[in-house]
Amino acid sequence: MTKYYLAIDVGATSGRHILAHRNAAGTLEIEEIYRFTTPLVQEENEHCYWDVEKLFQEVLAGLKKAKELGKTPSRIGIDTFGVDYALLDAQDHLVGHVRSYRDARTASFRESFLSPKRVYELTGIQPHAFDTVYQLAADQASGKLQKASQAIMLPSYLAYLLTGKKQNELSILSTSALMDSRTYTFVPEIMNALGITADFFPNPIEAGTKIGAFTAKVAEEVGYQADVYAALEHDTAAAFFGSGAKAGDALLSSGTWSLLGVVLDQPIVTEESYRLGLTNELSHRHEVRFLENITGMWLINRLMKEDPEKPDILTVVKEAEASQAYEGTLDVLEERLMNPESMKEMVDALLKENGCPAPKTFGERYYAIYHSLALCYRDAIRKLEAMTGKNFSALCVFGGGSKNHFLNELTSKVAALPVHTGPSEATAIGNILSIEG
Repeated sequence: MTKYYLAIDVGATSGRHILAHRNAAGTLEIEEIYRFTTPLVQEENEHCYWDVEKLFQEVLAGLKKAKELGKTPSRIGIDTFGVDYALLDAQDHLVGHVRSYRDARTASFRESFLSPKRVYELTGIQPHAFDTVYQLAADQASGKLQKASQAIMLPSYLAYLLTGKKQNELSILSTSALMDSRTYTFVPEIMNALGITADFFPNPIEAGTKIGAFTAKVAEEVGYQADVYAALEHDTAAAFFGSGAKAGDALLSSGTWSLLGVVLDQPIVTEESYRLGLTNELSHRHEVRFLENITGMWLINRLMKEDPEKPDILTVVKEAEASQAYEGTLDVLEERLMNPESMKEMVDALLKENGCPAPKTFGERYYAIYHSLALCYRDAIRKLEAMTGKNFSALCVFGGGSKNHFLNELTSKVAALPVHTGPSEATAIGNILSIEG
């Protein structure tokens, strides 16, 4: 009898259920059986949150689809983007909304909560305003944190809704800037400043650990019983693990975010790595992803929504390719690109600040973003080589962006490095490999 595994991969813009099994030759075969839009609710004043009720219904819908296909999984793993979490009160009820990392409420806390450099020294995590630590500081200031008894990272929360069992998998927990990436323990100085203790995030576990079976209610609704395992719950950790990259490659997980880095046995936490914007996130079995967080296809996706022609991505690439005479570039690491009211206006403003001519078409804007991403990738590769002493032989690109041949060719040209493409579903593959056992 065929044994099926299911990866529930929740991205910042869309999610998918990927079913997998081993064929007679032992090769992993995968198929997408369900896809949905990740339900982000945009409020006024750049505030936003995840509709977790709707998100959980999408999780259940994909599980039911497996039943309809006659391919019920025996093991299930969930991964999502990093840093976001659910707060629970003493009765295990949700405290307020599960805020998105793009919510503007954290803007001031990066500077007012300890110092960015101190947070990095303590954790090895590059301090970004969207990090869990600053979200919790904002919740503390608003009084929301004081109403909570525990916190669970978003993918762990979805697993909790399926099983009734609380846990926090280490790779997703490491994105919080609450843990020391060298010791896998919570940092007392940070936890004390937030007024919480280590047990506020219950049951830290490694990927591959069984969480539990479906609750009776979930099993009745989806029509079968299955076990939920802690996958590599951070999507980037799963993607790196499932990338198929070769020794000597730099790795680029290309999607809503571009995460460019390398897998190491030990973190690098120095003044220089802090200055260069490099971070240390826990990965599979005590490995560390030493990388730079770069805004990725989010810029293109948001700009497409304002394009009156309403193009698909293939048209966007063609328009960018036809606009290569435009020489303007912008800093894709600019925090104002996180969630502006108008991506078009922000891109134009940043190009102007950079002394570039105003773009005449959306094609020129698309090309400016692609060109700027390629330049940022080049710079990140140089930083990584300088810090690790490695000379990369190629860049392995995986995730959705692996299909963007124009950007990959542009990156290869700018970085003077061959670009190899890994699987577009690297995250789901890494998820499956981490729970397969």
